[in-house]
Amino acid sequence: MARYVDVHSHAYEYGEKLSEVTAGLDIVIVMVGDDYETSLKVLELARRHSFVVPCVGLHPWSVNELGREKALKEARHIVELALAKGVKCFGEIGLDTKFVPESIEAQREVFRFFLEAARDHGVRLNLHTAGTWEEVLRLVQRYDIGYVNFHWYTGPLNLLEEIAVSGYTISINPAVKVQRKHREVVARARLDVILTESDAPYRYRGMELSPRMIPEVVKEIAVIKGLEEGEVAEAVWRNFKKHWG
Repeated sequence: MARYVDVHSHAYEYGEKLSEVTAGLDIVIVMVGDDYETSLKVLELARRHSFVVPCVGLHPWSVNELGREKALKEARHIVELALAKGVKCFGEIGLDTKFVPESIEAQREVFRFFLEAARDHGVRLNLHTAGTWEEVLRLVQRYDIGYVNFHWYTGPLNLLEEIAVSGYTISINPAVKVQRKHREVVARARLDVILTESDAPYRYRGMELSPRMIPEVVKEIAVIKGLEEGEVAEAVWRNFKKHWG
C-alpha cells in the first residue's frame, strides 16, 4: 500500500497542531523553510515527527524583504545549518520574476550561492520558479545538480520532457482542481515525473491548502490521465522513493 506524498509544504506553520492535521493520514511530508528562523522550526518538527523530511532554505520573497546583503548573510547561515545537521535538501529556494521582479538580481546571487553548495555537497533542491522556469532549469543543469523538484509547476509544457530526461520532478497540488494550466501540465507530463504537494497552508482561490488534500490531488491526476487512483498513488510513491530514498 503506497503512502501519500506531500513533497512541498510549509507545515511548520501548524506547529503543535501538525499531529492533528495529519491524524489518520499515512503520509510523508517534505517540509520547507522560508528563512533561517522557519528552517529551525522545520528541523524541530522533523526531530519530533518521523514522517517529516526537512528542507532548509531562503524563499525568493524573503530575499526580496531582506535585501541583497542580509539575504546573502542569511543564506550562508542556512547552508552552515544544513551541513551541521546533515540536512540534504535546500528549499524553498529559487527565482521569482512574477511576484517580486524588483529583486531578481539579488535573488540570482543568493540562488547561485545555494547552487554551489548543493553541487559541492550533493544536496537536493525544492524549487520556487515563478516566471523563471527555463532560467532555473538551465541553471540547475549548468551546476550539475543531481536532483531538483519544481514545486507547483505551471511552466512551459515544452520543458516537461527535458525535466524528465534530466532526472528531475514536478509537483502537483490542490490547485489542479481549478487551475487550467496546472491541469494541462498533468495531462502532458509523464507519470514518472509527477509528485504531489500541498504548499500548505497557502490560500488559493478560496481553498486553504492542506496535507489532507493530497488524496484529492491523486484522484484529480487519475481523472485527467484516465488511470486508477491506486495506480497514480503507487507511481507517486515510487517516484518519491527513487529520489528521496
